[in-house]
Amino acid sequence: MISVVIPARDEVHAIAGVVRRVGAALAGEAHEILVVDDGSWDGTGAVAREAGARVLTLTGVGYGAAIKAGAAQARGSLLALIDADGTYPEAALPRLLSAVRGGARQAIGARPKLGASEPFARSAVKALFRGAVRWLGGFEAPDLNSGLRVLRTSDLLSLAPVLPDRFSLTTTLTLALAAAGDPIVFLPIDYHARVGRSKWRPVRDTWLMGRTVARGIGWLREGRAPGTLAALELPAVGGTG
Repeated sequence: MISVVIPARDEVHAIAGVVRRVGAALAGEAHEILVVDDGSWDGTGAVAREAGARVLTLTGVGYGAAIKAGAAQARGSLLALIDADGTYPEAALPRLLSAVRGGARQAIGARPKLGASEPFARSAVKALFRGAVRWLGGFEAPDLNSGLRVLRTSDLLSLAPVLPDRFSLTTTLTLALAAAGDPIVFLPIDYHARVGRSKWRPVRDTWLMGRTVARGIGWLREGRAPGTLAALELPAVGGTG
């Protein structure tokens, strides 16, 4: 089984469509869709449940903390992450899943480097961080913090102690698993304009991502993952997940 975890806060206008499209994309797979409703005031959880998702209700703990809570409740050995705002193509999930079953430690949907769906300033900041990781850490990452990815549930849970509670969780996942030395696959995806208002805060989130990148570069230069992951054996993943 693959568990799809969708962290959501006040995404009532987008969540039903995301849940239904995820279900359609994985119609040939044993799967579950778990929406982590993190302190919504607009009925996001109820709409997600009506659309067919299992809903975990939290009280506003943050994007990263919501993902960790969802992973802890996941029933599948494989874990997919996707945002609730309609920006990521749900139809890409089977390709990412196939890459992990084919031997990748993690498969990440890589967004276009520049696009109309994201402010130029935000794209420039991410390009700067990608460059730092390439030149200082020796790792080429087309997209450090994509919110669309597939990995093993056990990998995320093993890293939980070092995964941040906010948006820098995805960057940490990318760099920690890269430092482990196992293959990471980046697959190009489309990226759409979000439904509703962005929750990204330029100063706070840029600072948090920068701190995460600096820590990840240290892991890459040392050639090892964080201690919580270093001793983890890579399990075989069968055709049914």
